Amino acid sequence: MAKVFIDKLLQLIEDYQTLFGVITGLIIVVIVFFIFFLPGFQENIFGDPSLYYSNSLETPPSTIDETIIRKVSFTYDEADSLAALNMFIENKMIIDVHEHIQSFRQAPVYLHAMNRLGIGKMCLMGISKFTLTAKEEDGFTEVDKNNEELMKIARAYPDRFEAWPAVDPLDPDKLEKFKALVEQGATGLKLYIGHGYVTKNNEYMFHPIAMDDPEMLPLYAFCEENFVPVCIHVNPFGGKKGFAEEFIAVLTQFPDMKVIAPHFILSSIASARLREYLDTFPNLYTDISFGNVYAPNGLKRISKDPDKFRQLVDDYPERFMFGADLVLTGNTLKDENWVTEQIEAYLLMLTRESYTTPLTEETLRGLALPPNQLANILFLNYIKFLDLKPVGTQIAREIDWSRMNQEPTGRQPGETFSPETE
Repeated sequence: MAKVFIDKLLQLIEDYQTLFGVITGLIIVVIVFFIFFLPGFQENIFGDPSLYYSNSLETPPSTIDETIIRKVSFTYDEADSLAALNMFIENKMIIDVHEHIQSFRQAPVYLHAMNRLGIGKMCLMGISKFTLTAKEEDGFTEVDKNNEELMKIARAYPDRFEAWPAVDPLDPDKLEKFKALVEQGATGLKLYIGHGYVTKNNEYMFHPIAMDDPEMLPLYAFCEENFVPVCIHVNPFGGKKGFAEEFIAVLTQFPDMKVIAPHFILSSIASARLREYLDTFPNLYTDISFGNVYAPNGLKRISKDPDKFRQLVDDYPERFMFGADLVLTGNTLKDENWVTEQIEAYLLMLTRESYTTPLTEETLRGLALPPNQLANILFLNYIKFLDLKPVGTQIAREIDWSRMNQEPTGRQPGETFSPETE
């Protein structure tokens, strides 16, 4: 385009040989110079250039400085953290490992927010109709329908989205269905069988059978043998009787299975329990999401004791991943700005010493993580996790129940307890 302008300039001077023509030509030269050669001018005039890379991982000319990513600091410096974050955003390096979506129709909402936030890839987790509508009568249904939507999105935008379909534990064809989805390109498996939501009828919505029920074991075996990662929501505290033991039984029986138990393994308060899980099971990971309903309280919890969470990241640098656990539906309030505000709050928490967010009226304290730890959470840990092919993993220790904030029940394999007995 610059050559076209210059050619026109020369033609103009040659044709008119007038002072007006020369002045006009000089003006065009100045415009060409500013647009094509002066750094930053294009961005100021046309907006962020990364917004034009909406359907792939293609980025503007690389400005990746590996010395920033590898910078190890024993102090928590906001300036260093922000410099690293800006680089990751500019190059769309961030990987969001935990979000939900109702249908293909909402994919552009995520894409626009991803481009604003520098998210190159997002993992979309399967979901039931109940979570989309919040109506108990809808129940844990239409999982297959949502899986189809995830697969359509992943096929349409293969460089931007990964599909993690869910299964119904009571579906006798769940293994064959999931195998077919893996053959079609699904990345991982999403399970809710450890979720402790209790309905008005005093029944578990997501936990119809035990996590270690014999009906579930072939599914775990397939994932372990084929290095297919599993994201399993687990409420492992004492109020959900037997849940912790069920989860431990699965991790012990399938030690090579790659597992993400999100939301700090629902142990951001009882961090000794979180540490016990990570100390015991080498292939167990977690993410920093709280979900949009619980995010305000979760971020306040971190704000009350940032040193505790910095120490967790420091002690387990490869075990935390980035996500927000949003449920994007056709609700008009859940637009690009809503998504951006929700996810941006986590970026602020990770990189700032103090920050404000529309999610809460308070000024919160953040972690201001060193660049190397920030890079781990935002993308490196997930990349390494996907590449893992564990074989022969040894569980070298037994669970220390004194750190679990509960006593074991002594349950038998496959045994469950109803909410009435809690």
